[in-house]
Amino acid sequence: MMKFESNVYGYVNGQPTYSRDEFVYKARHLGPIENDAELIAYAEKVTHHWLNAGWHREFTSFYISDYALSEPRKSLTGNEFVRLKKLQRQAQEKEQEAERSRQWKQIGTYRYADNSVEEKFMDKDGNVKTVMAVAPHEDIC
Repeated sequence: MMKFESNVYGYVNGQPTYSRDEFVYKARHLGPIENDAELIAYAEKVTHHWLNAGWHREFTSFYISDYALSEPRKSLTGNEFVRLKKLQRQAQEKEQEAERSRQWKQIGTYRYADNSVEEKFMDKDGNVKTVMAVAPHEDIC
């Protein structure tokens, strides 16, 4: 019969752990992750290559949830999780700066019978992209 201990955080394979960090280390069979590249690689592994709602995302577009049972939060310590979110924010800012430097200019707006609206843009190098501004939808009436 197992004796109840009030200071136990949780159990991993029947072994008591006394803090969240210790619980995470034992559960993932890995100590602290010190390197940023290893942290991103581990988070990618536990999220199945940034899979969200059936879609593979990039690191910058993956929603990192604060919910305790969602990945990668579940498999990281508090400090590792905060560091991962900071790394994502830095990567997103770098990506946004690269987009701003391309100097996109709107060259057209297209309205379709399904009530969707697409906008076409051209950058300083002549590259063209199309963005759906309004998704297809029904009329209100």
